[in-house]
Amino acid sequence: MDKGERNNIEYQRIKKLSELDLDYRNLQEEFQSLVELAAHIAGTNISLINLIDNHSQWTVSSYSFELFEIDREESICQYTIQSENAMEVQHLDKDTRFKDKPYVKEDGFKYYLGFPLMVETGESIGALCVIDYQEKNISEEKKKLLRLVADEIVKKLENKMKLDVLQDQLDRAIVQRNQIAHDVRGPIGGILGLALSAENETLEQSEYDLYLEMIKSSAAKLLDLTDDILERQKEQLKEDYFTLSEFKKHLEDLYALPALNKKIDFAVVFNKEKNHYSFPRKKLLPIAGNIIANAIKFTEPEGRIAVNLDIIAAKDNVSLLIEVKDNGKGIPKEKLQNLRKTGVLSERGTNDEKGYGLGLQLVIEMVDSIKGMLTIQSEENKGTTVKITIPIGSH
Repeated sequence: MDKGERNNIEYQRIKKLSELDLDYRNLQEEFQSLVELAAHIAGTNISLINLIDNHSQWTVSSYSFELFEIDREESICQYTIQSENAMEVQHLDKDTRFKDKPYVKEDGFKYYLGFPLMVETGESIGALCVIDYQEKNISEEKKKLLRLVADEIVKKLENKMKLDVLQDQLDRAIVQRNQIAHDVRGPIGGILGLALSAENETLEQSEYDLYLEMIKSSAAKLLDLTDDILERQKEQLKEDYFTLSEFKKHLEDLYALPALNKKIDFAVVFNKEKNHYSFPRKKLLPIAGNIIANAIKFTEPEGRIAVNLDIIAAKDNVSLLIEVKDNGKGIPKEKLQNLRKTGVLSERGTNDEKGYGLGLQLVIEMVDSIKGMLTIQSEENKGTTVKITIPIGSH
C-alpha cells in the first residue's frame, strides 16, 4: 500500500469520527456501564473507551483510572485500530514500543488487550481496552464477550449520529409547528380579550354568561397549549445549541490540558456583549478542535495560542467567528499557497509530534459543508492565524 492509499484510509477514518460530532467530555456516564462490564468480564483493574483523532487519543469513558487526552503517538490503541482483530500485549514493560511510556514506567501498566471500534462502513475510530498491573490470561470465550461489548459501544455511537439526523428533520418540523403556534396565538388572544370585555357588560340572558365562560376557558387552554409548544421547543434545542460562553468552556475543557502539557499559554476569549446569541453546535467542536490541535502541534513550548469567539452581525445575516492565532512555526509560503488544494500539512510538530497531516483537509471540507469561509494567514517562524466564519441566521 503506497502513501496516498494510507492517507486516504486515515482521512476517511478521522472523517467518520468527526461526522459523529461527539462532545468527548460528556460521554463518561453514557458508557459507564459498558466499561465496568468490560473490566468485570476480563477481570482487569482498568477498562477504557479511547477515540483517536488526527492528533490525540481521547478517553471518553473509563473504569478505575482517570485518563482523558494523550498524544496519539504515545498511545497503545493507535496500533489496535490498524487491525480488525484484537491486540494483546502480555508484557508492556518488555515491549520496545511501550516500555518507556509514563503509563508503564510510572503507572505500572503491564497487560493490555484492545478491540478496535469499527463502524459499519469499516473505519476504526478508536478502541475498547482492558488493562492490568499484572499478567493476565484471558480466555477466548471472554474475548468474544469483550468483542460484543465493543460492538455495543459502536452501535450506541452510531445511533447517536442517526438520532442527530432525525433531530435535524424534527427541528424543521418544529419550526413549522412553532410558526403555527405564533400564528394562532394572536387570534386566540383576541377571543380571550373579547370574552373578558363581554363579561363586564350587563347581559339579559344567563345563557350568555355560560357561553362567554366557555369561550374564555377554551381560549385560555389554547394559550396554555401554544405556550407549552414554544417552551418545549426551547428545551429541545437547548442541548444542540451553544452560546459563546458555552463554546468557550467546551474548548477550554478539551484543549487547556494538552496546551499546558506543552507549556503553551492557551487562552479563549469571547465577546460578552454578544453572548445572548445562540447557534447550532453541529460540527463546531471538530472544526475548532482540529485547528487548535494543529496550533498546539506547531507552537513551541512557552509559546502562545489565542482563540477569539465573536458574533458578526451584518445587515442581512449573522455569523459566528472563530479565530485561532499562534506564534508557532508558521507555514512556508509555497505550502500555504497549495493548502486549499491539497489540505495536507504533514510536517512534524515542534516537539517532533508525528501528526498525520489531514486535519486541515477535514476542516476545509466541514466548513464548506455548512457554507462557512476559512482564511489562513501565516508567516514562517512567526505564526499562523486561522479565521473561520459560519453563518448562523439573520436578524
